[in-house]
Amino acid sequence: MSKKLLCLMLFLQLLFLVACSEREKKVPLEDVGMVGIIAFDYIDKDSMKLTVAIPQYSPEAQRSTQTFTVVTDLVSNGIVEIEKLSDKKIVFNQLRVVLFNEEFARQGNVRKVIQHLYRNAEVGNKVLIAIVKEKGEEMLKYNYPDKPNINFYLNDLLQPSINTAFNPNTNIHDFMYTITNPVYDPIIPFVDKNSDKIEIKGIAVFKGNQMFELINPKEALIIQAIQGRKNLAPLDITMEQGHGKEKLLIDLVENDVHIKSNKSMTLPKLTISIEIKGTLSEYKGERENDLFTTESLAELEKDVNKELEQDIKKFLDKLNEWQVDPSGISEYFRMYYYGKWTTEKKREIVSKVAIDVHVKTSIISTGTLK
Repeated sequence: MSKKLLCLMLFLQLLFLVACSEREKKVPLEDVGMVGIIAFDYIDKDSMKLTVAIPQYSPEAQRSTQTFTVVTDLVSNGIVEIEKLSDKKIVFNQLRVVLFNEEFARQGNVRKVIQHLYRNAEVGNKVLIAIVKEKGEEMLKYNYPDKPNINFYLNDLLQPSINTAFNPNTNIHDFMYTITNPVYDPIIPFVDKNSDKIEIKGIAVFKGNQMFELINPKEALIIQAIQGRKNLAPLDITMEQGHGKEKLLIDLVENDVHIKSNKSMTLPKLTISIEIKGTLSEYKGERENDLFTTESLAELEKDVNKELEQDIKKFLDKLNEWQVDPSGISEYFRMYYYGKWTTEKKREIVSKVAIDVHVKTSIISTGTLK
């Protein structure tokens, strides 16, 4: 190789490296708008309203959060339109929460948006998802007097807590796992603005790509118990088992579940055995002054077992009537099925499965009752 040719090749390589370094030039931090929350509101089948909330860290900023709203047909186009309104480059490295309004979720558009975000390398897998009753735009732009920064407020509210009956199965990774798995149907927390607060009103249950129904937090607790979660939120029980109306709260609940199927695809039957241990922290009823002996607590445990068995059976029958399976009970038939398991097969099984529920409650102490 001649010296001239070698010099020419080196020159071209240097030119290429300079071009690459220019392309990858980093944007200064002060010129970056880090989106904390993104909200999608349904307009019609061709367009949606996209709102982003960006925390403002400058001490000169009069508001802690900057919001932008555009109407768009695609997420990417919406971000481009927002960059035209903002003086900064929009990035998703700090994205924490994605909101969809109820109509958007019922129209079945959530999966498409989450797939887009899931493929974005800037977006983390632990970004939380929630459904908003009315408008996500209004929720982000409202001035909450006690919570000056909506980004931190919503993120903290949706974090899993032992005292809230919903689980962390609401980040984008878990949503993609459940919606693409023929054994499960996704669930997402459902929030609404109540005066100056945001409240978790329940859990949205999906059927395929669409939001189907709303269940309350107590019912969501049953899903957690069947899925095998070891520590559960406190059990708030109201019962009438021959001693008038009684209310009690069992705290520090430890859960152990065993599920067995008869392996039959024609006459499916499932036996669910749940063992619960906890502290009776509060009681109101006619037995209030009698709960200090082993015999009286054993009698109370027996009545709690009956009440929980009835509640769990009633809830599971409702899910089976809807033909949805957020707790994954169809897995106990799929594992014995020869052939490809499909969503249609799941719906067929849950619609006709007979469920037998056994609950064994152990009150290990009476807490502050003593």
